[in-house]
Amino acid sequence: MVTSKKRETPVTKEELYERALAIADAEGLEALTMRRLAREVGVEAASLYHHLPNKDALLDGVVIRMRQEIVLPEPLPEDWRELMLEIFAAYRRTLAAHPNLMPLAGRRVETDPDSGLVFLTQLGFSDDDAVELWQSMIAFIVGFSVFSSAYSESGVSDLPSALAARMVDWRDETCLRTLRIIIDGYDAGRAAPATS
Repeated sequence: MVTSKKRETPVTKEELYERALAIADAEGLEALTMRRLAREVGVEAASLYHHLPNKDALLDGVVIRMRQEIVLPEPLPEDWRELMLEIFAAYRRTLAAHPNLMPLAGRRVETDPDSGLVFLTQLGFSDDDAVELWQSMIAFIVGFSVFSSAYSESGVSDLPSALAARMVDWRDETCLRTLRIIIDGYDAGRAAPATS
């Protein structure tokens, strides 16, 4: 029986999230268990519960750690539409780097900012329009990312070969074009005068 080497330094939440992300990236979410994570960091499984109350908290931490990789350009675009494109395109790139985390892509965690919604209302969107726009962008990015990942069965064998080849090619420019259409559509709706 192989025993893992005993740790000499305390474990941190950041280390747990980092190792958990590495396990999920390499082997999928099914491989990520508290027992496996404890073995990876060289502690007893029970000691993990001093840092994390349950597996849901661990999964939240993995999502937080993944989203820390979202990189936005500096300086940020001044036009709000370009800013939204940059934010959601960056999230798409991050999801593409971690395809095994697709099932968690839409997960809301404590550290998620509400500032995007507040920002939209400050631009003059009603609460409903701001929420609908935000939901639409999230749903589109997560959906596009899922369908362009290994999680999606292509099921295009019945199509003509040219269409089948194109259908399995999920292009970033398509993603950005559609995001822009969503943003512009909501912006136009916001600017339209109310009719009685």
